[in-house]
Amino acid sequence: MSNENCVHFGAGVFAGAAGVLAGHPLDTVKVRLQTQTGVYRGTWHCLMMIVKKEHVKGLYKGMSSPLASLTLINAIVFGVHGNVVKKMNNEQSILTHFAAGAAAGAAQGVVAAPTELLKLRIQLQADDAHAKYKSPFHCMKTIVHEQGWRFLGRGMLATQLRDCPAFGIYFASYEYMARKMSKDGSMEALTSTQLLLAGGGAGMLSWLFNYPTDVVKTRFQASDTAKSYAEIIRLTYAERGLRTFFVGLGSTLLRAFPSNAATFFTVEWTYRLLLDFKILDKALDLESHSHKYTAGSSTNAIVANEHHHQHHPPRNERYVSVYDLWNRNSFLLPEAGSTNIDPMIHGCRFL
Repeated sequence: MSNENCVHFGAGVFAGAAGVLAGHPLDTVKVRLQTQTGVYRGTWHCLMMIVKKEHVKGLYKGMSSPLASLTLINAIVFGVHGNVVKKMNNEQSILTHFAAGAAAGAAQGVVAAPTELLKLRIQLQADDAHAKYKSPFHCMKTIVHEQGWRFLGRGMLATQLRDCPAFGIYFASYEYMARKMSKDGSMEALTSTQLLLAGGGAGMLSWLFNYPTDVVKTRFQASDTAKSYAEIIRLTYAERGLRTFFVGLGSTLLRAFPSNAATFFTVEWTYRLLLDFKILDKALDLESHSHKYTAGSSTNAIVANEHHHQHHPPRNERYVSVYDLWNRNSFLLPEAGSTNIDPMIHGCRFL
């Protein structure tokens, strides 16, 4: 990996971790609401009860599982997305973004399913004194010992059925909203606020269309006795009808914006620190003969340009489209159907 790519990869890793940190508490609330109907009155009540009984650390139970799988899931998503886009006639069309996102979402479900299984098993343990699992790793060892390796794939089909359309909807809606909000129709004219709104809005849309599938998946993975998805659907409907399939949706929709904001903030300040300590400039200088310096219109890009042009002559600049960003970077994922990775692909405006 080149010096420049190492710098940007490092910034992306920090941003990814920040997004998970910001979004995981509401993900814990979502899982509790989905599986424990009648215990909590709503998102806020669930949040307060967890903090009261389990302290703030209770909101972050199981977080090491999504953090550990971040790199592998990203590698799958970027590889599948890039190859699908290359085979399409129009690489920038909305339909292309939907198809490539859907394929990537289905492929990453192979890793996301066991990751989420371990995560939610830890999240559902309200009584630490009598907890069966000590950590996601201990949870994996226990499940393998008691149920066998195949049990780790429990809920994989539901995960793929959720993430396939969710990732497709995210990419298509993000691209559509970003283009509409642009003052001149070009993506480079978008401000940081507009990018945040487009990403958060796209994330909310992707969940609205796929949330019932996530409820079924969560309940199936949380149960050791359910034999089929049909059984889970029947039992879920018997509780309170169709509205049971939307329990916890509020916390999920709210999660899109703090996760995206955390990603933006972390990327921006990581690059500012790198610029202040001359690390970014040195990395860019080493790669200047073989790479183009690229920036978009987000705040960190503007700051980078201002610092950069004070010491160096202007370089060839161009806007990086969503496709380019996915095809050439491998550290940020969107707030789409995946419940464990929330950072957005457009959080980093550099290559």
